[in-house]
Amino acid sequence: MKPYLPLLSRATHGGPQAANENIIDFSVNTNPLGPNPMLMQIWREADLVGYPDPYYTVARSALANMHQWSVDGVVLGVGASELLHRIARVFIGPDDAVYSLDAPFGEFERAVALQRGRLSVAPRQSDLTAFAATLQQRFHSIVYLSNPHNPSGHLYSPAQLAPLLANEQTLVVLDEAYAPFAATAYDWPCQPNLIRVWSPSKAHGLLGMRMAYVLAHPDTAQLLQNAQPAWAIPSATAAALAALPDQSDFLQRTLPQVRAWSNDLALALGAQPSGIHYFMLRVNNAAQTAARLLALGIRVRNCASFGYPQHIRIATRMPEVDRVLVEALAFKISPVNQLYLLAVSD
Repeated sequence: MKPYLPLLSRATHGGPQAANENIIDFSVNTNPLGPNPMLMQIWREADLVGYPDPYYTVARSALANMHQWSVDGVVLGVGASELLHRIARVFIGPDDAVYSLDAPFGEFERAVALQRGRLSVAPRQSDLTAFAATLQQRFHSIVYLSNPHNPSGHLYSPAQLAPLLANEQTLVVLDEAYAPFAATAYDWPCQPNLIRVWSPSKAHGLLGMRMAYVLAHPDTAQLLQNAQPAWAIPSATAAALAALPDQSDFLQRTLPQVRAWSNDLALALGAQPSGIHYFMLRVNNAAQTAARLLALGIRVRNCASFGYPQHIRIATRMPEVDRVLVEALAFKISPVNQLYLLAVSD
């Protein structure tokens, strides 16, 4: 039997590459002051005996109130990856034109390829008027952007994206995975051609919870709900999502500190701070640098898959751990002894 979907390789990601790794990981963009203990408790106490509410009314209502959004425009998912694949499945067909403002998240790129869409990368620029004008010549197009951008941290304001959103034939997929880490919070309009993707697990230091949701116009949300099986969200994940409006204190206590640590680490390495918890560092060869650091038990994100073969992405850890990386790069990696590096963090 011939499958409809093409067989593709997995997308490139940071984070663990095997079970039981013993490394210092700067490649994962999560809150180093996590996990959020209250969400951990809610997860443990969730009722797992029966089926969850198939409409997830409590969680969707709580998120709608938190964002001042229509409850009919809230769609839950198991991680942003699942939601991005679902968006592609619903809205992208063979040969459809899809654009990404700078490098896309690898899962979205893969989702487009599975649907046999045609993905093009356009540069991020402050004035998007000309780019939006070219899209108006098409009957239908989709634009994806992460905001803040991964891996650069670049952040668009609503005014800057207004030319894109003004064209009703352009569907804008706004990946706000790292929005909580930014010092500036933006509100966005509820309109049929905007889909906002949130994955708060990162900000709460709980990647394994796979919390995620979409904010969209109710008509758009209905299409995404249509592609979701019954009981797709585990009860524990739904309970954690329902509790998010009460977790602002954790974010206010931790994220400003994390931004400050990231700023200090970037300056210590001679990089430009991004304003959030990760940044890019220019090196001679990203693949070689990442490999040499990994030999010392340190993982960074090789940005070649994002189109930056001379950059690595670094997400801050706590200062004592950050010093390990600073020492490794200061000694140009090869002369550094791994045991010495671990002792630096004591």
